[in-house]
Amino acid sequence: MATFFSASDQELEAGTARPALSRDALRDVLTTALRAGQLMLENGANTARVEETVHRMGTALGAEWMDVYVTPQGIIASAVSHHEHRTRIQRVTKSGVDLSRVAAVMDVSRRTERGELTIAAALDALDRIARQPRLYGVWLTTLAVALGCAGFAVLFGGGLGEFVVVLLAAACGQALRHSLLHRNLDRLMTTAFVAASASALALAFATVLPLAVPIGVKPAVAITGSVLLLVPGVLMVSSTADMVRGDITSGVARATAALLAVMSIGAGIWATLLISRAPVALETTLQPNLLVALLMALLAAGGFGVLFDVPYQVLPFAALTGMLAYGVRWLIAYAGGPVEVAFFFAGLTIGAMAELLARRLRTTSSLFAIPGYIPLVPGAIAFRAVLKFVEADYTAGLADAVRAVLLIVAIAVGMGTVSALVRLRHKPLF
Repeated sequence: MATFFSASDQELEAGTARPALSRDALRDVLTTALRAGQLMLENGANTARVEETVHRMGTALGAEWMDVYVTPQGIIASAVSHHEHRTRIQRVTKSGVDLSRVAAVMDVSRRTERGELTIAAALDALDRIARQPRLYGVWLTTLAVALGCAGFAVLFGGGLGEFVVVLLAAACGQALRHSLLHRNLDRLMTTAFVAASASALALAFATVLPLAVPIGVKPAVAITGSVLLLVPGVLMVSSTADMVRGDITSGVARATAALLAVMSIGAGIWATLLISRAPVALETTLQPNLLVALLMALLAAGGFGVLFDVPYQVLPFAALTGMLAYGVRWLIAYAGGPVEVAFFFAGLTIGAMAELLARRLRTTSSLFAIPGYIPLVPGAIAFRAVLKFVEADYTAGLADAVRAVLLIVAIAVGMGTVSALVRLRHKPLF
């Protein structure tokens, strides 16, 4: 679990304890700190960051100490002031990824620690963050996601034909997903339906395009690229990161949610292949051209950065993080190194870049780490594992599932290693 060092520790060592807060004042402190944690948890922040922010907000607003426990579905916190304490449970029912809101909450936390905001002002700022719209519009987000998925098709060994097919199929899939989620449909059902629709469109375009122009299209690459907009990349990384730091409850909960999402995607692809009776095996290869691979990784990370609502000023750096991480993976793989080692060093690259950029730009490392991870998602392996299980080929399915898990763990351990080293040497900024 995270270790916190608050201003109250320094005050106690100096013998200058904070004035006691009344029960009403302590309640207001707790309410404001929990509101910050709720917003962060709803918009994709990991549990360690949420715990730290709630703790720091509470102590900055006058509490002597904050005990905080975070799960993906809620926050339990106690605010302490002398002999008085208040405890509250905050349920979290919404989930998504909006990193601009996470960054805004972090900014409110920093301003509160500097003494710039009172309890009322901080709560008002948090309420404005909750109401703020996404930075990027629906159509821009749809285009960015489509370009990101098309970049994946090239990373998987595809060419111009696969790029065009996935661009069209992923754009339709993202538009459909936005429409269904806007109507509050169940997320797993939405994921399965969009996966089936996007993969069906990709298969249809892959069949029709060669008839119109003299260009070849690999159906397996097209199908895989078209559904990657649905991959729960954030859950995959955060679950293993939570377990690496010892937060087993949150880690298992997030891993289960990620597994259910992958199974929904696999079910959608399986439905398409079953209905079409197309003999397609989801096999992909590494893009042989390094410069092309770097450009497509930059496109993929940037496109998903738009989907995650990364602020304008840091979006290029988030895309650069993904490009460099994929470049490290590519170089090690082509040098003959084990794929797990390649993914581990790619994770180290993401962690190092995220920490350096976060300190340089004074923002949260999640803005760079989450989009930077996207080009490394072992989505094709995970989908193939689900299809093998559906086809009752349990040996092959288990082998692919274990391989996918090992690759995800390798990335998370690489990222976690950097984070642990940084926190040992420096006091966390936020």
